[in-house]
Amino acid sequence: MKKTLLSTIFILFVTTAFAQVNVKQNQKAKTYIEQARKYAAKEEYGQVAHNLQMAYDISPTMLACKDLQLLGLSYYMMENAPLAIKFLEMAANCETNKKSLAHIYTHLGYSYEDIEDYNRAEKSLQKAIDHTTSNEEIAVIYEDLAQMHFDNEQPHKTIRRMKQSIDHYLKHLSITEEDVMMGSVKNEELGRKYFNLTWFASSFEMQTQANESVIKSALTGNRDAIKYCTENNIDYRRAIVLPQSTSKEDQAAQALIDKAASHISKKEYKAAITNLQKAYTTSPSLFDGKVFMMWGLSYTMTNDNALAIQYLNRALNYSLEKKELYLLYSALSQAHHKRGDYNKAVINAERSLYLASNDKEVLDCSLKLASSYFAQDDIEGTIESLQNAIRYYMHINTIANDEVMKGNVKNKFLANNHMRLAKLLKQEMRGDEAKKHLRMAALCGSEVARKALEDEGLGMKN
Repeated sequence: MKKTLLSTIFILFVTTAFAQVNVKQNQKAKTYIEQARKYAAKEEYGQVAHNLQMAYDISPTMLACKDLQLLGLSYYMMENAPLAIKFLEMAANCETNKKSLAHIYTHLGYSYEDIEDYNRAEKSLQKAIDHTTSNEEIAVIYEDLAQMHFDNEQPHKTIRRMKQSIDHYLKHLSITEEDVMMGSVKNEELGRKYFNLTWFASSFEMQTQANESVIKSALTGNRDAIKYCTENNIDYRRAIVLPQSTSKEDQAAQALIDKAASHISKKEYKAAITNLQKAYTTSPSLFDGKVFMMWGLSYTMTNDNALAIQYLNRALNYSLEKKELYLLYSALSQAHHKRGDYNKAVINAERSLYLASNDKEVLDCSLKLASSYFAQDDIEGTIESLQNAIRYYMHINTIANDEVMKGNVKNKFLANNHMRLAKLLKQEMRGDEAKKHLRMAALCGSEVARKALEDEGLGMKN
């Protein structure tokens, strides 16, 4: 009986001790994971890999799917293909989000290519294509496949993949090769792709294909293609095919464009869209960057965001003034955000911020960036953008920080955004900064912040 009792006590002791060790080990692993995520925000991939590998070695199950993906990507950036493959394959087995899977399979493909396993590389890149609906991303992957086939001296696969890349990039720009042949498209990336196809075809002595693609490259404004055409007596301008339209049709189309502008001035966006559709059907050659931009902005105002993006991207194929580009990128950011493509929303908001010409525009861009960063869980980006927004708001409204600290400023914008910062900073375990913004929120009139200070036994002053 005594032996049985002692045995039971011993088992309970070992189990409890083991559980305590597990808790400690899991906490240690969690700390490594948190450190890795902070390093990821700074793109310090060596430190990311070190911390996540330490966490994985302690407790593999502590790593979420996104952590496995981050570990694999970090090893890829460090050019450690075998370990990149190991963790990316693990991430692919647990991930369900299509966008994430596209990202995982893309880098798996590149990693397999690095170890010269071209069969697996091609299969992984095809899976990446299957998991994304972004024509821009698909175009990049097909071009990478074309380069891989070129390096392996596979002429027909090379040309086919490069043509697929161009086809999808044309879709991304919402244009056709007919538009290119009209000479109305000026796009650096498209020109580069056509010239790359020229290079591939020329290397495999496919001269007809090389001549066709170099003309298209030159028409889009590619300098290398224009130089090649000049040196080889190719008059690429003669290849331009303009749509047949009469002066009467042009006049009718212009009248419709003018009507659309009038409707926009009255905020009658649906009527504007109808007129622009009719004008384009009548005489597409009249449409330049400003008219396409007018079309895209009208779709933005009616919340037809896919069409807004389509026509705003078409506008980018033409020369536009700085102010117009600011409005265009700002509208693109808004449209991408509404469609849930927060990465593109951030990219376009950053472009509009660069083009901003006054404090109010900087404020608007900062708020757009804060929303998109927050939507993609980039807390550091959100914090920085909100701080920038508060700074510019105070400058625009001539609000002095001393007056805020004295409690002389009651302002809903400042109260709300200081409160947002307080929550985010607390989440990031930056306690002192969080308390500072909580006090600022309370001073600006936030009752929620005032109550939170009372609950924590804190005063309105430091």
